[in-house]
Amino acid sequence: MKNYFNGFITSTCLTASLFLFVGSQNVKTHSGPIVITSEEGTTKIGGGFIEIDGPSGKKIFDVDVGDGNHGELTVYNKNGKRTSKVSANGDGDGYIKVYNELGKKVIDIKSSSFGGFFSTYNANNKQTSYLGTFQNLKGGLMTYNEKFDLTSFLGTSDQSDGKISIYNNQGNSIVQIGALYSSGNFGDGFVSLHDRYGEYGWHKSGKND
Repeated sequence: MKNYFNGFITSTCLTASLFLFVGSQNVKTHSGPIVITSEEGTTKIGGGFIEIDGPSGKKIFDVDVGDGNHGELTVYNKNGKRTSKVSANGDGDGYIKVYNELGKKVIDIKSSSFGGFFSTYNANNKQTSYLGTFQNLKGGLMTYNEKFDLTSFLGTSDQSDGKISIYNNQGNSIVQIGALYSSGNFGDGFVSLHDRYGEYGWHKSGKND
């Protein structure tokens, strides 16, 4: 990750230096892109885009205007497969998408009006986890199986206490751990177990009688 950000910063600095150099030469507006070629590859600069191709001719980096007229930065591996993308969605919230060597999305980092969140995906494009802020402004972690069925939740309850929920592969809640606010409890800890169908089986409160 450190090398990725170092490369990103280096590319940005080189791009800025190139603009300063071109400006100092009093170059007039071109109808076509400016093309710079070397043994390391080719750089193209045009109206609204910058593209860098590697020695093989495959694109490895570009900056352009994406959907909704937001800026968009994309990095590719040496085989021309997209590995990361930075831009904004239709609402103007920023995001970072990370892809594996085959170009499949595996990580999403997004911002929103209520907070930020981080999601992961498997090779079949099924979400496997969510870590971040929910619309109720509370934080939590959710995990999913390979079919995108919820398997666990670790986070904040409606009463703003900590909460753990575990689900079986049928989607039924089988374990609940948290704070209890009934039967004379006022935030006392409790554990509740349920059968395979999610029906109540047993519970224990931590309250001292």
